[in-house]
Amino acid sequence: MGVSVVKAGPYFSSGPISFSQLRTNFTDDQPGFGLQISASQLRRNTDVTRKNPIVPDSTENEQISTGSNLRLSQFRNSIKRYVATQSGTDDNASFPGEPGFRMGRFDAAGKGIDWSGGGVNGRDGQNGGTTGNHFRNVQKIIKITGTCGSVRPGLAGAQMAPIATVHNVKIEVYGSILGYGGKGGGQAGSSDPSGEDGGTALNFGNVGNNNTLFVFSGARIWAGGGGGERGKTGANGANGTCVESSRTQGCGGKPGCPSGFTEIGQWSGGCCQSYSYCCGLFNCGCTACSQYLQGRNCERKTTMLGGLGGIGGKGGNGRGYNNQSGSTSGESGLPGQNSTSTCGGTQSPSPGAGQNGERGGDGGNYGESGQGTFNTGNGGQRGRAIATDGGKYDGPYGTYGTDTIKGTIY
Repeated sequence: MGVSVVKAGPYFSSGPISFSQLRTNFTDDQPGFGLQISASQLRRNTDVTRKNPIVPDSTENEQISTGSNLRLSQFRNSIKRYVATQSGTDDNASFPGEPGFRMGRFDAAGKGIDWSGGGVNGRDGQNGGTTGNHFRNVQKIIKITGTCGSVRPGLAGAQMAPIATVHNVKIEVYGSILGYGGKGGGQAGSSDPSGEDGGTALNFGNVGNNNTLFVFSGARIWAGGGGGERGKTGANGANGTCVESSRTQGCGGKPGCPSGFTEIGQWSGGCCQSYSYCCGLFNCGCTACSQYLQGRNCERKTTMLGGLGGIGGKGGNGRGYNNQSGSTSGESGLPGQNSTSTCGGTQSPSPGAGQNGERGGDGGNYGESGQGTFNTGNGGQRGRAIATDGGKYDGPYGTYGTDTIKGTIY
């Protein structure tokens, strides 16, 4: 991991300075000058809208006149352009708040690009203000040959950051820039059923003038896939009814139903109390009934709750730098439960079992949205392959294939 910076220059660190050599050094990519070059063409150009000026504005070229007092001696240790090469792997696993590969000002942790070599307190360092080469029109070529990626939501795999207006940056991608893969909905610690959005691969940030992107065969600028939505919880089982019966009785009267019970009928029975009487001149042993059994038929109906529906399965994680080979499949929902209600009588009808939870949505592949379910959220949106956040850039140019850029571009 890391970035190496080389310069086209410094020129004329010693020895004579000639117009012919100046022409060679400063018009190397601008044919048509022939054998002659005028002094006016060798003035330092500070116009930030000028694409690749002959003599660019840079910290090493500050001594070169922009006016009429041009002298050959001013070209001592001058430069034409910078080339920075990223290699190995750069991510933000140990850098909260940072993109995976930062192409902005250099900091003490080694993030960023130090064009002029002054360190964190130098002209291109974070403590160096805005007079460094990031903000000048000197051509700055950044070659990404390794892998850049993000393990944090909302942060790009590679970005021109901190946000700054930069000019004449040419990014050449030969390797891989991979966005963050969104987590599936319902992961540990989250009650949100929605899947996370996939992350941005390359973010130019708030770019200025003449910034271009070249992409070459075999390169990958792949946005992160969105996380799948959590599956919907299964419906609870249909409620049942528990029917309990009770019969009261009394001698000569009808006692009321027990608490909670309702009368559904009355009944009467045999004699429960009798008396004796004389039924003849010499016969007083006759008996007659004075009270009869009486009662009520009672009933109590209570609702038996159906079984709980099974919890929906977690959504699958989207494909991304943080999930290059892991599963993107949503989890199966849990099975529905049987009713836990008890009944001391008869069940009519019996309570139903809960339905199984819905399977979680699959996470999206690189540059694809996560799958939705019937839950109340949604699958995560696909990430951006190339973003500008309000700026602009030219390209992409190059010799890349149709599978090189995955995700939206804006």
